[in-house]
Amino acid sequence: MTLSIIIINYNLAKEIEDCLNSLLLVLDSLKDFRYEIIIVDNNSPDKKLPETENKFKINNICFYYLDENIGFGKGCNYGFSKASGEYICFLNPDTIIKENIFIPILNVFKNDKSIGIVGPKQQVRSPFFDFSAGFYPNMLFELFNLFGVGVFFEGFIVFILTKIKKNKILKVDWILGASIFIKSEMYSAIDGFDKDYFMFYEEVDLCKRVSNKGFKIVYAPQYSIHHIGSVSGKKDYTLYTIRTYSSKYLYISKHYKSFYKLLMGFLLYLQLFSQVIIWTILFPLKKEKSKQKVNAFVYLIKNKMKLIS
Repeated sequence: MTLSIIIINYNLAKEIEDCLNSLLLVLDSLKDFRYEIIIVDNNSPDKKLPETENKFKINNICFYYLDENIGFGKGCNYGFSKASGEYICFLNPDTIIKENIFIPILNVFKNDKSIGIVGPKQQVRSPFFDFSAGFYPNMLFELFNLFGVGVFFEGFIVFILTKIKKNKILKVDWILGASIFIKSEMYSAIDGFDKDYFMFYEEVDLCKRVSNKGFKIVYAPQYSIHHIGSVSGKKDYTLYTIRTYSSKYLYISKHYKSFYKLLMGFLLYLQLFSQVIIWTILFPLKKEKSKQKVNAFVYLIKNKMKLIS
């Protein structure tokens, strides 16, 4: 088996159906390309995935149903335990594949043995921000985040660097988790996604641990997918925000030391207060979203940045 594509589902059965249709259109056009698609359902409350499964009675597409929602990273680890491909592609359900990105990306690995993870272009806000890849959290970005623009500054830098490189392979710190390619051997060597993350920043953590082993993380913007982005998250801004910040705090706790760790944590806490002010000001324009955001930041302040189940 050349490639195992692993998709984690949570209430996105329709998106998975669209994703599978696009995948099959591309993959079945490739001659002698052996692949499998593994869908792991994280105990979705809507129970709609079996309807989608009935439409795809194909030997190399397997559906697995978990008894509880174990989160994105653990779900991927479970999917990997069922995989037999030499290469793994973790793919979000809210993605559409419009071109053959698979053989070219696998060739990136074959042409440079020092590469550990590859990602295609997957989330761009026209015309100046590319959120497909990025850099580890640092003081500069966190200072910009006090005003809610750090993520845009980072996306702008990625956009500029891809233009300088003329859309060729770019070395980065992390790849957005909507589409991550990694060799099975590498994934096993680092024990997969860290089980401490429920959702968000698990891909940054994964890339960091691959990088720590001396392998490069590269962004290949010449190959692209269509990624809608945050479909599940946009249904609940409160939970989305809590999980994002608590996961980022967890990442800082795991990968930074001494004074720098304290400083990064302090800046993250300052952001909670600054975001309360920003979203309070925005309340007349975006009432429901602002209310959910403020509730999330207040929760994070009260619970010391931890996600309490």
